[in-house]
Amino acid sequence: MPGIDKGPDYPALPPEHSGPRIAAIHGLFARGLMEKHLARYLQACGYHDTTVYGHVHPARRIASELAKAANAGRPIAVIGFSQGGFQAVKVASELARQGIEVPLLVTIAAGGLGRLVPTRWGSNPRKLPANVKRCLNVYAEGDPLGSDRQSDRNRVWSNDEGQLIENIDFLASEAISHIELVRCYPEAKVHPEVKARCLGRLLWHLDAITA
Repeated sequence: MPGIDKGPDYPALPPEHSGPRIAAIHGLFARGLMEKHLARYLQACGYHDTTVYGHVHPARRIASELAKAANAGRPIAVIGFSQGGFQAVKVASELARQGIEVPLLVTIAAGGLGRLVPTRWGSNPRKLPANVKRCLNVYAEGDPLGSDRQSDRNRVWSNDEGQLIENIDFLASEAISHIELVRCYPEAKVHPEVKARCLGRLLWHLDAITA
C-alpha cells in the first residue's frame, strides 16, 4: 500500500522451505496496521512466510492455502487481530472439517463491540475447534472494541484435553489501547508489557511449533 513501510523485501522462499506458514488476519480498516506492524515484525524475526489477509477474506480460501503447507509437512499458524480474530477461529473450523491440525491459533482483541458486527452474530471467538493444539488469546480490559465487560467472556477455555491454552489479560489500569496490542514499531513506542507478554509470548509459541 502506498505510504506504508513494509520493511525489507525478503527473497522468494525455496520450494523445500520447512518453516511455519502463517496467516495474519487483520480487522476492520486495519490492513495497513497489520502490514506495518505485526506482519513486518514476524518477518523480521525470521518468519518470512507470513501472509496478510482481510477479515472478510473467505475462511475456506485461507484454509485451502494453509492446507497446502500442512499437507507438505509444515506447521501452520493462524493469527487474527480484532475482527480478524473472529475470522481466525472460522479458518481453524474450516481446517477441522478437512481433518487438518492447527498447531497454533492466536486471537488478539477479538470480542467486545466487535461482536455487534452482523457478520459475527452467532460467532464465538472463545470457542475453539478440537483440531487447535495451542491457542494464545490476548485482550486488554480497557479496550471496549476487543474485550467484554464480563471477564469470563474474554477467556478461551479448552474444549479438548490435549489443547494448550494461554490467556493474557492486560488490566484496565494498564491503559493499553486496541491498536497498542499489535504495535511493533517504532520500538520506543511499544508498550513494554505488550512487548514482553504479547509479542514475546507469540514468538515463544511460534518457536515451539517450529522446533
